[in-house]
Amino acid sequence: MNRLKQQPGKGIFLMGGGELAASLFEAGAIDVVSLNVHPVLLGSGVPFFRPQTRRLALELTESRAIDGGCVLMTYRVRN
Repeated sequence: MNRLKQQPGKGIFLMGGGELAASLFEAGAIDVVSLNVHPVLLGSGVPFFRPQTRRLALELTESRAIDGGCVLMTYRVRN
């Protein structure tokens, strides 16, 4: 993944669940995390991410309301 990130071109955009993201977090391959929160309480569900072996510090870079009352939050992964 790191070799792919260093090739010319635009960034890599990944949409998926916590299972896919977990291996990329472990490899240090994720630079930005965006979360879209919908205004619905389910009472249960799937966690955003599975437990990690290390703690990741995030820095909020953007937060904005979007259609339907959703909130989009973007974080930079701090190293």
